[in-house]
Amino acid sequence: MRYGPDTFLICSGCGGDLIHRPLMAVDARFATLWSDGYVDSPTVPEQPLVARCGHCQASVWLPELAVNPNGGKNGCDYRPLTPAEIQSLLDQYASQPSDHQLHLRVKLWQQSNHRYRNDDGSDVAWTEAEQANMEALLAILDMHRVQERLMAVELLRQLGQYESASALLDGQFDGMALDIVNLLRQQIEQRHQRLFRCRLTQAVDTRSAADYR
Repeated sequence: MRYGPDTFLICSGCGGDLIHRPLMAVDARFATLWSDGYVDSPTVPEQPLVARCGHCQASVWLPELAVNPNGGKNGCDYRPLTPAEIQSLLDQYASQPSDHQLHLRVKLWQQSNHRYRNDDGSDVAWTEAEQANMEALLAILDMHRVQERLMAVELLRQLGQYESASALLDGQFDGMALDIVNLLRQQIEQRHQRLFRCRLTQAVDTRSAADYR
């Protein structure tokens, strides 16, 4: 893994300093990339985009915070939001599509998949709330963006809508996207509904491949 230098972000709620140590890359030997975009590594802490301030407990979007070049004296850690806190925050962004809503819905989808990551069974049972979130996520994805189109394929596959998922794979893909397409085709042809592990062959750039984490 490779980290960038520590920075101190200014909380938009209280003005306190939050310690941020950006993760730049994850060594593929110690990481698992899942088909829902989640990167699981036993040696790497989660790098959230939205978190709770350690000073005032407000929800803050870390990429939107200003950097304090002279910070550090009263810096403290932030913590990721719980599923319940993410759902509560989502209510503020659910009226229209936005990058904020996209991220929160992806997080909820990934969390609903957590119970299947280390389970060798084959059955999938979504709760009504989980299915509603997956369908709402599908509705706001941009099919002109390769990453979001592949996400839509995976959502449809996990919902058991194999024909619709397969239809979205018609088109041209290259590079890492082509590798993912081939894996998705195999899962669709076999009518597998669960998420699956994607074999990594090189370091993952967390600013692109893992930015849903």
